[in-house]
Amino acid sequence: MKECVPGQAPKPMETLYISYDGVLEPLGQSQVLSYLFGLSRLCRQTLISFEKPADLAQIDRVRKVEASLQDAGIRWMRLTYHKRPPLVSSLYDAVIGMMASLAVCVTRRIQVVHARGYVPALIALLLKRLAGPKFLFDMRGFWADEKVDGGHWSRESLIYSVTKRCERLFFESADAIVSLTEEGAKAVRGLGYAIRPATKIEVIPTCTDLTKFTPGPKHAGLLRSLALEGHRVVGCAGSMSDWYLREQMLEYLRLLVQHVESVRILIVSREDQDRLSHDAVKAGIPGDRLVVTQAEFSDMPEYMRLMDAGIFFIRVCFSKKGSAATKLGEFLACGVPVIINDGIGDSGWIVRKHSVGAVLADTTAPELERSLPAVRQLLDDPAVRERCRRAAEQCFDLNAGIRRYAAIYRDLAS
Repeated sequence: MKECVPGQAPKPMETLYISYDGVLEPLGQSQVLSYLFGLSRLCRQTLISFEKPADLAQIDRVRKVEASLQDAGIRWMRLTYHKRPPLVSSLYDAVIGMMASLAVCVTRRIQVVHARGYVPALIALLLKRLAGPKFLFDMRGFWADEKVDGGHWSRESLIYSVTKRCERLFFESADAIVSLTEEGAKAVRGLGYAIRPATKIEVIPTCTDLTKFTPGPKHAGLLRSLALEGHRVVGCAGSMSDWYLREQMLEYLRLLVQHVESVRILIVSREDQDRLSHDAVKAGIPGDRLVVTQAEFSDMPEYMRLMDAGIFFIRVCFSKKGSAATKLGEFLACGVPVIINDGIGDSGWIVRKHSVGAVLADTTAPELERSLPAVRQLLDDPAVRERCRRAAEQCFDLNAGIRRYAAIYRDLAS
């Protein structure tokens, strides 16, 4: 930090946070706003986020988020996210983001640019070269490899080659790097990039607000309205598409209904409700044992607490070494054990270490069936909820994550 004149208070640090995920979405509320509200006590912040048109059309929600940011002293510039045409839309968003960000850097004398993801990192890289702020690359996973692993790009394509070259520039130019997982940090060091010795690689997982996601009794009224009274409840929360293996998850839920007494399935998601119900019934889950609904992010703790176990399977590939499902910390914070597949970041290691769920070696039919006895034991374990909460406090505490980001900000600004 610059020295101040004796008798004068030091000027607060000026930071710019750029997120390609919208803060009007549940992920943005959990993994952007939660951190910014905590960091607002340390510095003056400007947030630039790319919001989906459907979210921007909900005027009341926009005003509510804007008011909460204003109350925290955070300046919010919302830009529109464009999805089509592929690539061109992202480049267009990057250009618009660059223009808006450069204006902020000049007028507010930004000291640190926090880039969440690859498109923001491209903007931050240009800002660093034009205006000189420090560049924090919050990688959130290996985006170019995710595109290949997800079947959207070819590893031999020009776009993959160009993006990997940009990735090299991000890692080699960043003043600090944040990975969501230890596995991701190891993979970064093995890429062969010329990362400067002074550039720290910190591991900060997708943290959870432990004051909002808390253990407690199941909400009686909610149980009654969803016809779940007197039943064991196993379910899914959030996305069941893209990287999530919907077919295998539904197959496992079918097995639980067949082989575990008095189980009901609860799916809480913003995705197409009719499609989810159709896919679940098609997978063999009886309609009278299934509840598909949706909830606002603020209500998710109540819905998660209804569950006796949460389940999510994710496609295993190189790019997922750097990934961490937000719902893992949220389930555990609510005292809910999880059933997951191995090979995704640090998740399997965490669940096994703290004995807070079942970790399947893979999602083949024989492995799904082999795991059933362990899951029955998990559902009958009266101490598992307390272990889940302790694991969340040790691994996913939002306040700990905020302190670690704050330390990075101070190091970069000093």
